[in-house]
Amino acid sequence: MTETERVLISAREWRLPLTLLARLLRRWRHRRDRRHLETMPDFMLKDIGISRSEIDYVAAHGET
Repeated sequence: MTETERVLISAREWRLPLTLLARLLRRWRHRRDRRHLETMPDFMLKDIGISRSEIDYVAAHGET
């Protein structure tokens, strides 16, 4: 087995765990951002250009 083949096999073995880790981190950031935005008063949300009803979308996508 060549070095290139070993690297490719190693990369395939790590694909699923890394994908799951990335998904877990994305969900954690979404929940963290949503909690932070939910604690802000309405006037601060208005200052940054979002309404309370948009918090979940903004936390998940990072934009309005």
